[in-house]
Amino acid sequence: MYAVISKMRMCAMPVKVTQANAPRMTKGRQSRNVEFLQTLQGLMGLNQAEFAKACGQHPANMNTYLTGRLQPGKKVLTSCVRHAFEWEVQTCMEIVLIAEHLNSLPETAGLYILYDSAGSILYVGKATNFRTEVKQTLGRRLPVALRFGPKLSKEKPYLRDVAFRLSLYEIKSERLRHNIEVMFLRAVANQTHNINIGKTK
Repeated sequence: MYAVISKMRMCAMPVKVTQANAPRMTKGRQSRNVEFLQTLQGLMGLNQAEFAKACGQHPANMNTYLTGRLQPGKKVLTSCVRHAFEWEVQTCMEIVLIAEHLNSLPETAGLYILYDSAGSILYVGKATNFRTEVKQTLGRRLPVALRFGPKLSKEKPYLRDVAFRLSLYEIKSERLRHNIEVMFLRAVANQTHNINIGKTK
């Protein structure tokens, strides 16, 4: 009788739950955003490093998204799709007078080209905001000296003093506008005053 009572007491004692004896939880589905990225990677047939590059993401960040350790938001998903598939280029204005359009430039992102009065290309740049960054570029000096002014003395004039016309092309994808700029600068390598011609991404 005593043995039976002791056994009942032992069964009633609380058992400490540890990681070793804890019940295993069945792993559920990932969030829709994570599944979207995983499906996209599968459709593109890329390994994780290649997929991160195609989407414009750092490999470590992409790893946390794909494994579900960090939930990718709408902004991340939109950026990934744009980097991977968006190749649209829209012409905003071409070879127009700077003086007539400088204060009404759009605030969109893309590629811009500055020309002198003879139509030669002076500078090619990419911008996230045309209105702000074109004005900043015009405030820079040319990297090489030119014979300039009434006395034709050598000096480094500001771009605003020699730039006459400009063209704007809206490109939403950051990677695309970077690569187009790099390719364009290589095509006219000895014709612009760009210091850095960059590398493709």
